[in-house]
Amino acid sequence: MQRTPSKKQPLVVGIEHRSDLRPLSEDEVRFEIDMCIGCDRCMRACPVPMSSMVTIADLNRATITDDITPQVARFTDECVMCGSCVPVCPVYNHRDLLMLSLKQRLGVSWDGKVDMSRVLSYLPPGWDVPLLLKRLREQPMFSDPQLVPENYLLHLVATSKMLSLMPGTVVLHEGEFGREMYFILEGRFALSSTGSDGADLPVAILRRGEYMGEQGMLTGQQRNATVRASTAAVVIEVPEQVMQRLMELVPAVQRFFEQLNNARSIESILKRMALFQGIPGADIRQIAEQTQVRGYDRDERLFSEDGPGGPLRESMHILLEGFVKVARRTTAGTGRNKSDERIIAYRQSGDYFAGGLDLLGDGHAVSVTTITRTRVAEVSHSTLMTLFARYPEVQQRFTLRLQQYRNAAAAAQTGIFDPLAHTRTEAIPGTINHAFPTAWHAVQDEVRLQSEYEPWTPTDAEARAGLRSLVGGGVIEGTEVLVIDLDKCIHCNECKEACARRHGHSRMNRKGMVVGNISIATACRQCQDPVCMLCSRAGIARLPSGEVYITDSCIGCGICAERCPYDNISIMTLEEENESPSSWQQFSNFFTKGAGKERGRKSLPMLQAAPGPLDVHQPRDAYGELRKKLAIKCDLCAGYNNQACVQACPTGAAMRVQPSTFFGSTEDILSKRAR
Repeated sequence: MQRTPSKKQPLVVGIEHRSDLRPLSEDEVRFEIDMCIGCDRCMRACPVPMSSMVTIADLNRATITDDITPQVARFTDECVMCGSCVPVCPVYNHRDLLMLSLKQRLGVSWDGKVDMSRVLSYLPPGWDVPLLLKRLREQPMFSDPQLVPENYLLHLVATSKMLSLMPGTVVLHEGEFGREMYFILEGRFALSSTGSDGADLPVAILRRGEYMGEQGMLTGQQRNATVRASTAAVVIEVPEQVMQRLMELVPAVQRFFEQLNNARSIESILKRMALFQGIPGADIRQIAEQTQVRGYDRDERLFSEDGPGGPLRESMHILLEGFVKVARRTTAGTGRNKSDERIIAYRQSGDYFAGGLDLLGDGHAVSVTTITRTRVAEVSHSTLMTLFARYPEVQQRFTLRLQQYRNAAAAAQTGIFDPLAHTRTEAIPGTINHAFPTAWHAVQDEVRLQSEYEPWTPTDAEARAGLRSLVGGGVIEGTEVLVIDLDKCIHCNECKEACARRHGHSRMNRKGMVVGNISIATACRQCQDPVCMLCSRAGIARLPSGEVYITDSCIGCGICAERCPYDNISIMTLEEENESPSSWQQFSNFFTKGAGKERGRKSLPMLQAAPGPLDVHQPRDAYGELRKKLAIKCDLCAGYNNQACVQACPTGAAMRVQPSTFFGSTEDILSKRAR
């Protein structure tokens, strides 16, 4: 097979988690294949079900010849580049890079034949394929046939689901989680949002050629409106993984949604900031259009006070999403954890920096590092100057904001400085409830209600350290966290044993971060922004009620476990778990682990997972059932009427809490000083 000479590498999709891959040259490919001894250890370690039907000799032959069997082609397409094959190779071959070369040779599966039988089975009465394509072309991101080929649209339909809806059918529910996107092919839909009095407020009308659900697909956040069919309608329900595949294949579609999401985020933030109050919506929209947005991963440096590549002094950086820590250099050994860095503030969505100075007003730069995934908007100097000239009151607010930070700057120079005392998120006056208790007061009030003991009173240093743990450790970003009152806990480990009895394998560890008299157990926190949910197979998904769960599509590749920053996902081998215990083991376990029945739903067989979002659209065949491994994580006992760990605790020490309620809101933790 001849390759077209090009500096650009052939397109490979589904490997967003391996952005650092370097393709092998043709000489390197042949060298590594010559080194292979054909032991098949890599295939035995591979979690992809099809690996049981393919040998390493088949893959080697397909990599350098045109002898490519259907099983090899399917296995290559299903390979998720997890790297499980690399550490088991006795000759230290880069099996993952060899697979990358094979993926490049075979190309993208969407360039191949479409399963037209599936497409035709979806069509409503009276529809045909030309009409379907015409309606899809009415969508703005699909309108250009040169960018989005017809074959891609047909693959989109074949891997999605067409729905015929009656008037009154609710497609999206406000407040629920969901990452599916819907394209309207026929009919009208009414958007509404719940007002402060609980009444539905009409927001907009959507018609043919428009779409809905893109906010959940792009951000993973809860639906911000309810969508109900006003007439009989036809829509295509597209899973997130299918949309991600299309956006990888057609960068123009990805740019369309990124620009849409960025513009909405910037407008929303600017309208909430006191600095920009009174500016007409048209001017806010113009600022948003002229602003560039960049995304950062966790623990990534935005800019450094003494490093190159920092922001321009005349620019303004606004945090659209996420949390960052602001620090300054100090004498070696005197900073946090005896480092040379002193944290002077935490910032969150809505805060901003002027030329990397954090608006401290003393002319000194700062270093800013992300705590969570963060998006930052950069407003140029020319845009700011134009705005100040048109609206002098905005410049006056900006000057007052600088004055507010001068006291913080002076405190920072003395070395006697509490970052949490000077951290605040600016917002429109009246939009924040300042009557909230501090985080520690919230903890103490909760413990006082649930414990017969006096609440623990932290020292100032301990309180600051605890608050840093809540913010820096990502606890406050969770939606459901398992906490244990150490004043009540008797260390019986019954919570862990109950989890194992219900699910066949414990999904939690009682030990974890300790904040005062509260231990935050090692178990999934159901994060607001789960970075683990990057799975091309939809092996991990989220229920509308918020529980993040492992689906029946999981193959145990470990990508989600690697991405979880809190080590709350484990991978186990099914062969080991499915071995039948001996009679003596069963007899012994009866007395050591108990034989009592769990209250709630009947216990499921070991390792049975819930269907994933792709299972409805792409049913698996017998090969898809040949799983070797499986990821396990806490899903809040989804499907049961109680949570095993909490139910089994004999002293009531184990509790499931919402961090924003239990510890205080994020705004409180960042803006109030622990006393």
